[in-house]
Amino acid sequence: MAEKYLIRDGDSEVAYEMDRDEHGFRVRRDGSPDWQRAELQRIGDSQLYLLMIDNRPVELYLERRRGGAVATIGRHAFDFDVERWRPQTGARAVRPDESGLKRIVAPMTGSIVEVRCEPGTTVQAGDVLLVIESMKMNNELKSPAAGVVEQVPVKPGERVNAGALLVALQVL
Repeated sequence: MAEKYLIRDGDSEVAYEMDRDEHGFRVRRDGSPDWQRAELQRIGDSQLYLLMIDNRPVELYLERRRGGAVATIGRHAFDFDVERWRPQTGARAVRPDESGLKRIVAPMTGSIVEVRCEPGTTVQAGDVLLVIESMKMNNELKSPAAGVVEQVPVKPGERVNAGALLVALQVL
């Protein structure tokens, strides 16, 4: 049975599934039908690794830290938080940016059933902002704080991935 993990890089969040079978490990992005073979080999006692994805090699330097890692590939460093995926019934609100704007992102992959707010709407903490359907269950996503809706980039019937922006809220 596949295990699901959330990988967070700043404000973006993506769920990946990982499974082990008789041939080793395979991974896929949540919602994708295609699995890819994956193998991670440590080179000596260093923090240098060889990542094989479908027999394509990627050399990376991996600095593990509590809750995640910093992966450096070439000259690019990626600071990731990793946690086991757990279904949630509430919206996940990313910490406000310097302007006080909260980005409320999808806690799961699903389809938007209903949008109950629009830009300019004043909401209170606990107000239902929208309804998302996932795994044949409707989930009401509620406002984490009082504020004014700045942006709603989704509409009913639209399919979204975990981590997709649903509502931008200016906190009062």
